[in-house]
Amino acid sequence: MRKHLILALKGVAYGVTNLVPALGGGTILILLGIYEQFVDACGNLLNWRRWKEIIPFLFFLGVGTVVGMVGLSKLINYLLDHYKAPTMFFFIGLILGTIPSILTTHRDMRLTVGRAIALILGVAAVVLLRSIRESGVSREIKDVTGFVYYVATSFLAGAASVTPGMDGTSVFMLAGTYKPITAALSALSHLDIHWATIIPTALGVAPGIILFSRFVDWAIKRAPAVVYYCVLGIICGSAYGLWPEGMPTASTATIIVAIVAFLVGGALALVFNKPGKEAQEA
Repeated sequence: MRKHLILALKGVAYGVTNLVPALGGGTILILLGIYEQFVDACGNLLNWRRWKEIIPFLFFLGVGTVVGMVGLSKLINYLLDHYKAPTMFFFIGLILGTIPSILTTHRDMRLTVGRAIALILGVAAVVLLRSIRESGVSREIKDVTGFVYYVATSFLAGAASVTPGMDGTSVFMLAGTYKPITAALSALSHLDIHWATIIPTALGVAPGIILFSRFVDWAIKRAPAVVYYCVLGIICGSAYGLWPEGMPTASTATIIVAIVAFLVGGALALVFNKPGKEAQEA
């Protein structure tokens, strides 16, 4: 029981970082000493012979994760409702602040044609996602289109959560589903279950994590720099993808607070994200 309690507490820490973009759920798992076990469990979840070992690990870690996410979601929803521009710029600073750690993750990060293409594809993916978001696609799951949109973007978020340098929260924010999802998590504390949001999110995230765990492992072993340059493209494009509407007409005070929030987010990311060499050794 003591072992399971400690694992649940580690899950709380993991859950908190999963709601804040770029704080790196993967980095937290490394610091907590369970990253390899987590990736191995997710990658072998379909191997029923190992369920006796895998299921208890994922269950107690998952319980702690949910507790951490529900506990923080109320604060984030309040900030987005009352201080949206500064909060978004804080998140942009957090994400862009991870660039130095990505550039030092692999020994050879020279820019080549193939890596430049990967970088451009990463930026293009963010631009495309924002375009889809602004095209009128329902984010309230009122119809089949909205349901499919949630499942698809949640799948990408799950995939991002097991990709070094990425996190699922950033994808939710780029897709415009972050606030509804955190609202659904916040409602759980009152035993108010938003099934319409939770079901498609879970249907997308779980397969994204399971299927992408092995793909990421395969891709990084064969072309690590290409993967990291694609991640860099997504990170750089996030400044456009997350840019809040109405900033040109915002008050001077709002702009100043937003700039300060951006700088604080960037500084926090630089402090929090371990240098690439240390991360590799870990």
